[in-house]
Amino acid sequence: MGEIGQAWDRGNLTVGVDRSRFLVIGGEVHNSSSSTARSIDSSFDTIMRLGANTVLAPVSWELFEPEESRFNFELIDAMIAGARRRGLRLIPLWFGTWKNAASTYAPSWVKLDLGRFPRSELTGGRRAAQVSPFCVEAREADAGAFAALMRRIREVDNDNTVIAVQVENEMGLLGDSRDRSPLAETAFGSPVPAEVIAAVRLDSTAPLHTQWISHGSVTQGDWATVFPAGERADEAFMATAFASYTQRVADAGRRQHDVPMFVNAWLDAESVLDGTVPVSGGKLPGDYPSGGPVISVASIWEQLAPALDLLAVDAYVDDANSVFAQFAGRRGRLLVPELRADAMGVAQMFLAVGRYRAAGVSPFGIDALDESDDDALLIADSFRLLRAVAVLTTHDPDALMDGFILDAHNPHHQVNAGGATIDLRVADSDAKFTPSHGYGIAISEGGRGLYLIGRGFSASVVASAGDEAALLSASELDLIDGELVVTQHLNGDQTSSGTTIVHPHVGAPPRRGPIPTRPPATGITRIELFTY
Repeated sequence: MGEIGQAWDRGNLTVGVDRSRFLVIGGEVHNSSSSTARSIDSSFDTIMRLGANTVLAPVSWELFEPEESRFNFELIDAMIAGARRRGLRLIPLWFGTWKNAASTYAPSWVKLDLGRFPRSELTGGRRAAQVSPFCVEAREADAGAFAALMRRIREVDNDNTVIAVQVENEMGLLGDSRDRSPLAETAFGSPVPAEVIAAVRLDSTAPLHTQWISHGSVTQGDWATVFPAGERADEAFMATAFASYTQRVADAGRRQHDVPMFVNAWLDAESVLDGTVPVSGGKLPGDYPSGGPVISVASIWEQLAPALDLLAVDAYVDDANSVFAQFAGRRGRLLVPELRADAMGVAQMFLAVGRYRAAGVSPFGIDALDESDDDALLIADSFRLLRAVAVLTTHDPDALMDGFILDAHNPHHQVNAGGATIDLRVADSDAKFTPSHGYGIAISEGGRGLYLIGRGFSASVVASAGDEAALLSASELDLIDGELVVTQHLNGDQTSSGTTIVHPHVGAPPRRGPIPTRPPATGITRIELFTY
């Protein structure tokens, strides 16, 4: 019998004795939803009822260490026990020195002591709402608290309910491209670490790479000597500070309990293919948190924070495809711990898992949804469908898979199986609530077989190479007691005489007309194709 634990393998989170692939179908609770035992019970109940297999929940430094060196384990114990009782896995989110580029979750004994824990400063001498990442005292205090947290998890989590941990939350500096406090100015006038210069030199995609070459490819000196003045050099300076700080915290925790660890990025505008600004992003470092783990400084983070298994992305964008591609390209791993809790976010989950084999996806704040609301119904349905994907990919980890979103900009998508082509298009629907797009995942079974999982699309057989093509067989399936079970064998009107399968939106009624027809309602079909 193998060792019980968690690890990353070929880009996937693996758990348990046999290190089997685990797809995080997560729900992140609101920031205050794990602040009392009562709120933990309430929020975790909602996550369970919606059908997630994992809950992501904050651990607040101010509640964990209300007095210096005196730790309160009540909430982390309640989170682990509460997740275990509901059959959920747990990913604690350490809200330590920084949460959303501010230090609001630091304990009062940190907030009130400006001498020991100085703040970052912006141009003009104005204090930022965060402890400076150049503060060694803060770094050591945070590392000590995080180590205590991880030690407690090791002591009470005897069945590996905790599968990963997020270190800090959306860190970086807002309001300026770099910290201008006395501590920061001293660091800016010090030699640039050789590892940082190597990271910039090797990452040809980073904006600072080209600027560094134009500046003469300087390999030693202080920051003003090695890099040309500007926001990109400032961002690299801040990334060096935040990554080094986080490495110390993560390493202290990992020495107590070795589970996968990650940080999450508040996106920059360059993460968006068409140049538009994300909901929570901006155009330049300081508009979004400068120095956070975004793609432009990812190489610095990877160089200076090896205790982290990956850089995760919080995706609050309309076009997530380029974002997922960029983050999946780093170490071959993608995790999306936050995305929108609406129809667009649901579609993006399928894209992340299907096209980029994300280790996990998690809409944010879903414990606040009324479970009868449209968004809650969509999310519950998507969780069920993604559980079906997890069943198939666990049985065949190497199966070919593709995720897609269909909308006005991408009206169709094609997948191949059995020597024929399936053309996917947005399906018309008069469902109670209908997103303006379709979404899904296609999983090849090898040979003729293909699974289609998703909503709001029609799948039509397309002839190729001069041959005619059709459906050899088609079945509707559903997830029952953790297994995929055939609920109907489809033919005739349900397949348009062997040519088309329709996956309706949630709540779609039967097609009206002289002969009412109900298309497959579960959102899961298996088809086989043939040519003639």
